[in-house]
Amino acid sequence: GRQTPPVPQMEYEPNKGASGVMEMIEKLIHEANDLKAESQKGESEAQAAYEQTIADTNGSVEALQKEIVAKTKAKAEAHKDKLQAKADLVDTVKELEGLSKYTADLHIECDYLMKNFGVRQDGRQEEIEALQQAKQIL
Repeated sequence: GRQTPPVPQMEYEPNKGASGVMEMIEKLIHEANDLKAESQKGESEAQAAYEQTIADTNGSVEALQKEIVAKTKAKAEAHKDKLQAKADLVDTVKELEGLSKYTADLHIECDYLMKNFGVRQDGRQEEIEALQQAKQIL
């Protein structure tokens, strides 16, 4: 067999028309790097804003939870005071009822004394006269 003669190799030389394409590729690489840096900066800022929002929210939640605890304690205290006031009211009403009964009893007693005062006064007057007559006799 016959061997194919070797293909003559040409020496590589950079194509002079390729410099514009290379500049365009380098420009695209530079723009991509700028875009990447800008995106990373934006992402960092967004992450920082998110973390600040989380911190603010956690602070608000903690403050609101403390407020809930304080208001729950105040409500319990107010409920306790209300129960005490109701008990005091019941005691006061009982005391007033007792005083009212006592007043009614005194009134009845006074009415009895007033009604019988004249009769007793007459009786005493008769006693005094009888004693004076007895004294004169002696």
